[in-house]
Amino acid sequence: MAAISSTTQKNDYPKSPNNMKFLLITFGLYLTLLFFGYAADSPKEIDSLEHLLQQRAYPDTVRVNTLNQLGYLYWISDPRQSVTYGEQALVLADSLAYLPGTAYAQRVLGVANWAQGNYEEGLRYLMEALVQYQSLNDSVGIANVLLNTGQIYSDQNSYDEALTYYEEAYRTFKSLAKQDRQIHTAIHIGQLHHSVSRYDLAQTYYQQALQLSDSAQNNYGLATSYLNLGRLALAMGNLDQATSFCQQALPIQQAINDGHGKSLTYYTLGSIERAKGNYVEAEEHLLHALKKATKVSSRQNRRDIYLELKQVAEATDNYEQALTYFGNYHALQDSLLNAEKLREIVRLENRYELDKKERELLMQQQSVNLMQQEARIQSFFRNGLMIGIIALAFIGYLITSRQRLKIKKNREVFHSRQQLDQAELENAQLKQKKLTQELEYKSKELTSYTINFIQKNELMDQLKLGIQQAKRQAKPEVRQQLNSLSRLVDQNLHIDREWADFKRHFEEVHKDFFTQLKNYCSELSTSELKLCALLKLNMSMKEMANILGISPDSVKTARYRLRKKLGLEREEKLADFIINVEQNSEATSASNADLHL
Repeated sequence: MAAISSTTQKNDYPKSPNNMKFLLITFGLYLTLLFFGYAADSPKEIDSLEHLLQQRAYPDTVRVNTLNQLGYLYWISDPRQSVTYGEQALVLADSLAYLPGTAYAQRVLGVANWAQGNYEEGLRYLMEALVQYQSLNDSVGIANVLLNTGQIYSDQNSYDEALTYYEEAYRTFKSLAKQDRQIHTAIHIGQLHHSVSRYDLAQTYYQQALQLSDSAQNNYGLATSYLNLGRLALAMGNLDQATSFCQQALPIQQAINDGHGKSLTYYTLGSIERAKGNYVEAEEHLLHALKKATKVSSRQNRRDIYLELKQVAEATDNYEQALTYFGNYHALQDSLLNAEKLREIVRLENRYELDKKERELLMQQQSVNLMQQEARIQSFFRNGLMIGIIALAFIGYLITSRQRLKIKKNREVFHSRQQLDQAELENAQLKQKKLTQELEYKSKELTSYTINFIQKNELMDQLKLGIQQAKRQAKPEVRQQLNSLSRLVDQNLHIDREWADFKRHFEEVHKDFFTQLKNYCSELSTSELKLCALLKLNMSMKEMANILGISPDSVKTARYRLRKKLGLEREEKLADFIINVEQNSEATSASNADLHL
């Protein structure tokens, strides 16, 4: 099998997170759709099953299985149709109390919703499917759900959690000799290494998957492995080798009618051509990829393609088209920022269930202790009655009655206290959940606002540069109009209203940040406070220069003056100091208090 050369070409594509990171997320979905066993003759199988469904209208388990199988086969070609069949199967399986059909339908809906970017719905259905498969003791079903769950975590960049799910699924598939599933899981482990730039490990897993697919004559595995190796070669700067791998993947995808896979391959080819500077060919490939992605309803892939088309349009000075592409990208990006909130809810629910079980065990133990204590007392009085007199028997009866009344009262008090504790715990959890959701929303709002702020200024700067270049060759009357346009651009760059909006969003997430800075150093100017806010967000020198409307060298000078004003030592990092400004402010306040004492 071919190996990727270690030599690199000079291009900036691998350094772009919008191309590298988004493609890895989208490709994880593609792998899932490929390796669920979607046969090469699936269109014929779909036609056969749909004919069977029309012929058999009786609501029984056979119809449930047929609906599930159709949803299963539509995962690749039309996820929306997959949702339709999955919902029908779930309703019918529930009405029949057919647990295997219910579990399968939940999994169909989980993957189909994920295929359309509906992460919350996908994860919810998968968690319900996991419970069903566990009750059925279905090892393959459990491993498949674990693998799907890991892929959703991977899409949200939670790589450690994703790897945990992958490894557990891999152990099961290996013990059951499920070679296709082993190939699939190995590719995902390779993707994790790819996403954190461990290219040697990623290449090892990709090559291993390619060899296993070749020996098993698994066409989907071959196509997936070739495309994986093409993406890896692109990330390493080996553009010709990347093209070769993608061209080996395309004929296989064409033969098995894999629309989603072809969309990803054409997208990768477009990225390669853009990296080479062949913008006409790049646009042609990307538009072809967009058409395929729209057909299979892939919001992730469409988002990435729009961003790549925007960069091609900017490179060819087509700024109006670039704005259109960026608007489409941003709309899709906003619709996909959702799974983190759901994961936190699941964690809280799991934590609550664990606490609930511990309380139940404690209550059971206390009940056992009370019953043992009652039994000892009863035994004592029973023995006393055997050797005592009637008076002692009467006294024993009174004591026993009082003791039982006391135990009953203690139980009532205990249960009342348990109910009160549980109510207080639920109230605290609801408040914590609300606070967490509000902070996550404000953080996302600040991130989105900052990204828009940066990209708007970048676009305005590029537009201004284009106007200045045009002025050199323009006629006097045109040059006058270009001057008016340049002034209009300047009026829309770095205005105070945008800073006021930015400050409002910033202070909603980082409360008292500016107050604490002033407490530490009261001599900070407004410009220096702005610079501190950007450092708190961990922005690069280029991003800060773009937002502040100055050159990177001016940013360096401003940073030097700020360090001096804050009194930082040579070994102290300015960014670390700003990020931990709350601790520094508290330390300064404590020091001042000691001086007053």
